[in-house]
Amino acid sequence: MKYFFAICCFLYVCSPIKAQERQYTVLFEFNKSDIPDSSMLGMMKILARASIDRVLIEGHCDSIGSKVYNRALSEKRANEVMKLLTQNGIERKAIRTCIGYGEEQPLKPNDSEADRQLNRRVVVHFFMKEAEKPEVVGIVKKPQKEDFKAGRSIILKDLLFYGARHILKPESIPSLQHLAGILKENPTIKIEIQGHVCCTTTEPDGFDIDTGLDNLSVARAEMVYIYLVHKSGIDKKRLSYKGFGGTQKITQVEDTEAQQQINRRVEIKVMEE
Repeated sequence: MKYFFAICCFLYVCSPIKAQERQYTVLFEFNKSDIPDSSMLGMMKILARASIDRVLIEGHCDSIGSKVYNRALSEKRANEVMKLLTQNGIERKAIRTCIGYGEEQPLKPNDSEADRQLNRRVVVHFFMKEAEKPEVVGIVKKPQKEDFKAGRSIILKDLLFYGARHILKPESIPSLQHLAGILKENPTIKIEIQGHVCCTTTEPDGFDIDTGLDNLSVARAEMVYIYLVHKSGIDKKRLSYKGFGGTQKITQVEDTEAQQQINRRVEIKVMEE
């Protein structure tokens, strides 16, 4: 393979295999093995939903290039996925198999680019210790009524705060107004507002320069609560709030701003629908 492309595509496919197993497929662009930060949230959401017992990782390639090169590339892809998993809470000993098959096990004939794309993959088999945890809908700009299912958690994309403060930025108001509208139209929905911060290690919470206390995640969750009750007229009996500090990270790696932003969030957990 002589040509390199500047982009890498990371996709995951979740399909139930049997009661205690889930299978995920990571698709790669031609001759690529790296997983971009922008795609990390998808895998982190998957990992957050279940307690993992063991993992099998299988790398594959299309038929372009020599068999020796493709075997090495498939192994590199599998190792990149293994690295991502171990950086985010999966113990190395839980990964029982990490192998590259090269072009030997194509999913589709290599007759077209569309089929070759499906062959450039890593298949990850997760075997669960227990039932899946409540679903995280993900980062959304405007959640819809159907997103508010009991047990789900919703992350509002544009819910933003000033650095190290619990004060909302003006651009957060449309997101809160939309959330308030959903709650008004559906009076049976009850939610818990959950605050989270990034980049804490030993501290129980982030430092809030407005309060002078280590309670940043709590103060931010409370600010959303106050807005919904006092600005939007939502019955406070339908709302509660809680701060988790940095104890419930989506990604354990916080080297980039994108990774930090994933952990620096307010989640809306649906208690009743």
